[in-house]
Amino acid sequence: MNRTTRRPALLAGVISAALVATSALGAAAQDGGTAQFRVLHASPDAPAVDIYVDGEPVYANVAFGMITPYITDAAGSHQIQVVAAGTMPADGAVIDATLDLADGSISTIAATNVLESIEAQVIADAPAPVADAAQVRIVHLSADTPAVDIAPDGGEEIVQGLAYPNATGYLNVPEGQLDVELRPAGAVDGWVAYNPGGVLLGNGRTYSIFAIGSHDEGNVRLLTTIDAILPPPTAKVRVLHASPDAPAVDVYVDGTLVLEAVEFGAISDYLEVAPGEHEIQVYAAGADPSLEETTTVIDARTGFEADTMSTFAAVNVLEKIQPLVLRDAAAPEKGAIVRVVHLSPDAPAVDIGADGSAPKKALVKGLAFGDASEYLPVKAGSYDLDVRPAGKKAVALDLDALDLASGSAYTVFAIGQLADGSLRVLPVVDASAE
Repeated sequence: MNRTTRRPALLAGVISAALVATSALGAAAQDGGTAQFRVLHASPDAPAVDIYVDGEPVYANVAFGMITPYITDAAGSHQIQVVAAGTMPADGAVIDATLDLADGSISTIAATNVLESIEAQVIADAPAPVADAAQVRIVHLSADTPAVDIAPDGGEEIVQGLAYPNATGYLNVPEGQLDVELRPAGAVDGWVAYNPGGVLLGNGRTYSIFAIGSHDEGNVRLLTTIDAILPPPTAKVRVLHASPDAPAVDVYVDGTLVLEAVEFGAISDYLEVAPGEHEIQVYAAGADPSLEETTTVIDARTGFEADTMSTFAAVNVLEKIQPLVLRDAAAPEKGAIVRVVHLSPDAPAVDIGADGSAPKKALVKGLAFGDASEYLPVKAGSYDLDVRPAGKKAVALDLDALDLASGSAYTVFAIGQLADGSLRVLPVVDASAE
């Protein structure tokens, strides 16, 4: 009983030291932002523990060979308490320490070595998964195992002379099964520690392979963790209601309602969809698509590429309503860019020019219904523009001043109808560096 009581106390000192070391690595605590850390139990004969953060239990019964998921918390100071498994902090914490987490930091805190010589390792994690490869690092945490070379099963070394308690950098390797061997550094023959069955690696994922256990006891093994996964690619799509006599509408993507009661002249925020083709259906607001008598206002199958932004617009008058898909631009590095889209069904082709400028100096010339200009690079600032019948000096629409900020992309939509006086412009920000 006395020996069991002493072991948690010894482990407490080790992990407390680890927390202090992590604090030093993180430098001064920062207000705002978040940080992450996880705890690895790599001391072969140390007892299991429970972990508390700011008085709340987060993980229980962490035994040798277990690693917690990352704990995400606000950057700054936090109380970390570790207790013998099954006990409460009020009964006596194995650890009661303050951890200062720097904004954006990611760390692994590992208790290593046998209990009599237990020690802490603080490992700075920096996963950065890539799309076309798996990313792997090896961490040597077996205290009585000498320096090792690391190789695929039967292959040539990819890492040489890795000694306890060091880690390799992250290595990009092809996806698939990796049968990892740990061999005595520089030796052709000798013991081999490996992971039976190998490690299955996938592109877009970052892994750590921890060598843990005791060489002398013959139980060295590999613990593989997924540190990060590259988010799946997405496309961004927004919806514009530009049909002047159409009612408010509901919008469905692949049968799922995504926007409700969109009025004429409204444009949504960007929605994220998976790259590829999607069925976009538009119904009168409140209509039930499951009913046979429900009429589809628009039913279009449209493809979107990864990492692109698009505008899906309902255009023309209701009896001729149709979809128009525009590719939107990303924010420029400097200056501003702006384009004009003509979506007024009864307005003639138009020129867009600076207030009072001659027709031949128009910025955009002969823009017809359904057309979009190229994005034009301009200096940041305020612009007074006129809309005129193509080639004419007479002003059809005098636009309010447009304030264009540096590092931003804009679209100016001309919507409404000339005949009923509803012609107007809708300026929107497509993207901004801010």
